[in-house]
Amino acid sequence: MTPLVHQKIHRKPINTDSIEAMTPETDHLVYGSFLNVEAPGQNAKITCRYYKGQQLFSQLLDDGQYYTIPKSVARHINERCVSETHRYLLDEKGQPLKTGKFTPRYKFIIERELSNKSTAA
Repeated sequence: MTPLVHQKIHRKPINTDSIEAMTPETDHLVYGSFLNVEAPGQNAKITCRYYKGQQLFSQLLDDGQYYTIPKSVARHINERCVSETHRYLLDEKGQPLKTGKFTPRYKFIIERELSNKSTAA
């Protein structure tokens, strides 16, 4: 009997528009304003890294201020920084049904996309 051998499978991402599928060639800088929806007027520390070779982005963003950040970070703020409001309902048999509503914590409104890699402001 031969033992099971696990092989590493190299696959391309199925969703090429996802944040994880971004590469240094497709990730460019964007300019826009940061909004704190959860606690207006307060700042928020955003830390993330999405692809191999990307430097860790860690910055304190003030509400209502304009910034130049990588597009992957802007997408992270808009798509992944959410809080879920849980509601538990019961079906006709008395079993719980989980329903949730996602509420954005922050928003990054992109004003324009920059074509070259310049330093973040």
